[in-house]
Amino acid sequence: MNTRNFFAFFFAIILTVGFTACLDEDFDTPPVDGVDPGLNPTMTIKDFKALHSSGSYETIDEDIIIGGVVVADDASGNWFRSFVLQDETGGIEILTDIADSYVLYPIGRQVYVKCKGLVLGDYNNLVQLGGYVTEDLSLGPIITVTDHLVKGKKVGAPAPKVKNITDLTLDDVSTLIQLDNVQFITADTSRTFADPVTRTSYNRYLEDCAMNQVIVRTSGYASFAGASVPNGGGTFVGVLSVFRDDFQFLIRSLDDLQMDGDRCSFDPCAGTTPVTVSDIDEDFQSGNNNDNVELNGWTNIATKGSRLWIYKEFDGNVYTQATAFNDTSPEMESWLVTPGIVVDAPKVLTFDSAKAFWTHEGLSVWISTDFVCDPNLATWQPLQATLANQSTPDHEWVASGDIDLSPWQGETVFIGFKYVGSGTSGLTSSFRIDNVVVE
Repeated sequence: MNTRNFFAFFFAIILTVGFTACLDEDFDTPPVDGVDPGLNPTMTIKDFKALHSSGSYETIDEDIIIGGVVVADDASGNWFRSFVLQDETGGIEILTDIADSYVLYPIGRQVYVKCKGLVLGDYNNLVQLGGYVTEDLSLGPIITVTDHLVKGKKVGAPAPKVKNITDLTLDDVSTLIQLDNVQFITADTSRTFADPVTRTSYNRYLEDCAMNQVIVRTSGYASFAGASVPNGGGTFVGVLSVFRDDFQFLIRSLDDLQMDGDRCSFDPCAGTTPVTVSDIDEDFQSGNNNDNVELNGWTNIATKGSRLWIYKEFDGNVYTQATAFNDTSPEMESWLVTPGIVVDAPKVLTFDSAKAFWTHEGLSVWISTDFVCDPNLATWQPLQATLANQSTPDHEWVASGDIDLSPWQGETVFIGFKYVGSGTSGLTSSFRIDNVVVE
């Protein structure tokens, strides 16, 4: 064999070996959907969570393995450096020290957790698994994730459990839930899920057609924080969480919401018969300081936020007050509505008002002939009354003057005292009402 032929032959062998080696390397690459690590859980997630006592920390000193499928990750930003693991018995939130942990532990991947050395804790009753207890006595994340978190195959997220709002239990927390025939309350459909500019998290409220409600909590860092809340009805899928005594849902993606159908048609005042009277003489002296106002036939209701009119007492005088001071809701709107007043003869309304710590004009007085139980569903007309205002000294009572009700003679009317404000915006004036008389 001459030299030229020898090198050609040798080069061909090298190419063949190299090509074969490349093929062997491709065949050795793990499959895209992962591999089974051969681990078997020694305890269900439900039984594992039962090892925890609320408000305490438990360091796991046994060789316990739990396993399940990731049903929520931090890809959307609604979770932070954590994922939710679910098996057939329950679910648990896993805290990691990895930014964008969804790259390793995405929705649909099996994950096995070697729990020895990890710590069980809770955040306002939400049970979590972390790595250590911090100096400020909170639960820290798992640092050495490769020692404890073992990736399995990608099998896809399980089908959500179909539940009703009234059927939710603590066993459902940290699991994927589906609610059918639900809608966001009307007040929330004009809002976004959260505030992406200030990164403020908000609660929105989901209701069924029987007006049962549950919170939907969204982080201001979520990729859909600035998206509009759906104004239709339909199917909602989310991961159930808990904060203190309240259930709340977190959304993984807006793709989980199919809510462009018809809204529930229900009458929230169905079965309600308003109390009617011929006159009113109310001085609020029967109330206890700081209690919500409760009087026969009167309606005390918050249409925005949660604050109501309360009784206040000073120097032996009891009156009613509304204020947004220290309120954390973005908006407050509270109504105190009288019983129905039968105007069967010319009648006059009088009352006293006072203010304190002026920041805004938050009090107004209204009249309705079709109020039943919900101010949002009634037709209101403003009444011209003299009210305490910015120039009125704090705590000084101002007479409303005589308000003639004769234009409504022959009808039943309701007088509504409406307070609006916002603690977060500094609209925190306190307004007071006393000595409401119709005669």
